[in-house]
Amino acid sequence: MGRWWILIGLVTYVNAQPSCKIYGTSKTIVSCKPGDSDYVLVRGLISDNNTTTKIILRGCRITNVEYESFENLPALKHLDLSQNSIRFLQLGTLDEALAVMHLNLSFNMLSQFPLGLFDQKTKLTTLDLTGNKIVSFELGIFDPLRRLKSLYLSSNSLVGKDLNPYLFDQNPNLSILDFSRNDMSQSPDNLLHALYNLETLNLDRTLLNVVPKFATSSNLKSLKHLILSTNQIKRIDDPTVFINLDSLKVLDLSKNNLDFIHENTFKTLRNLVGIILRSNQITTLPETLFQNVPKLINIELSDNQLETITVASFKGTSLKNLNLSDNKIKFLPKNFCLELQNIDVTLAKLYFLPNPWECACMNELVNEIKNMNILYDGDDFDGEHQVCVVRDKFICDRTL
Repeated sequence: MGRWWILIGLVTYVNAQPSCKIYGTSKTIVSCKPGDSDYVLVRGLISDNNTTTKIILRGCRITNVEYESFENLPALKHLDLSQNSIRFLQLGTLDEALAVMHLNLSFNMLSQFPLGLFDQKTKLTTLDLTGNKIVSFELGIFDPLRRLKSLYLSSNSLVGKDLNPYLFDQNPNLSILDFSRNDMSQSPDNLLHALYNLETLNLDRTLLNVVPKFATSSNLKSLKHLILSTNQIKRIDDPTVFINLDSLKVLDLSKNNLDFIHENTFKTLRNLVGIILRSNQITTLPETLFQNVPKLINIELSDNQLETITVASFKGTSLKNLNLSDNKIKFLPKNFCLELQNIDVTLAKLYFLPNPWECACMNELVNEIKNMNILYDGDDFDGEHQVCVVRDKFICDRTL
């Protein structure tokens, strides 16, 4: 009987180890699948290979990483340890594989990092820490990563007010920074003061009730994408709030509680291509809000409380795509698309359903956009969906 127990134990142990295969035209990619139980990563599974360039240990039920697990991997560039159950990485466990450029530790159970953990990762350009339990970072943890370009911190337990404003002082090449799904509401105004090359800043779902100063500071002249969606920003009263963002191309303010935007808010954004204002509480727009923003092509206004919008609102823009769906629009100005063309604005796409359209007004618009070959959201014109409200009059009455 004792022999049987020993045999069962050996089988269990063997099955716990992930199974790995080598892929790629040059046989340089190692990809592993989980065993039947949790596993502590040790030397021998994927280590000691001079040609391996990429290792994928995603979802392999790894709970811990022992020293020398990555020994003798001089060509390794990509290391993926995501979707495991790693709670802590001991100082020194990442010291081998000095050539690693992309490190994915997302969706583990990490809550803290010992100072010096990344000291030997000086070539790292991408670090993904999404979906862990990180509350804060010790000052100096990122200092060795001077080549770091992309840092993903989404879906942790970060509290902005506890972040040291000098945390990123040694990361001058950082171009993508994702703080989404954390609490950044009371972050230091100078949190990003050392980042002069930042291009994308994601602050989606970060409990903001105002546009934070750290996201619009004077050093962020290279910022191209600013994501402020799904917060509680109600008003933008300061017309100079975005004045420093000379290179901004896309501004996402969707899913806030916005009901007021100062008419000059976007005037300084000379390179703005797209503005997303979807799912707010906007009832009216200042006629000058978008005017003379010369490169503005895409305007997303769906799911608001707009009753109409003027042609002059888009004067001096390069508008091509306009989304007005899910508002309270019964009619638009007569010859809306043609009048836009008369001010040098040529629409390519116009989305206008659903809205409580007067049927005569909607038919007038549909005929116009068809004649002008403008794409529109016509899926609801199937005879099964109500797309407008029938009145006694057969012509569009804009006095209602």
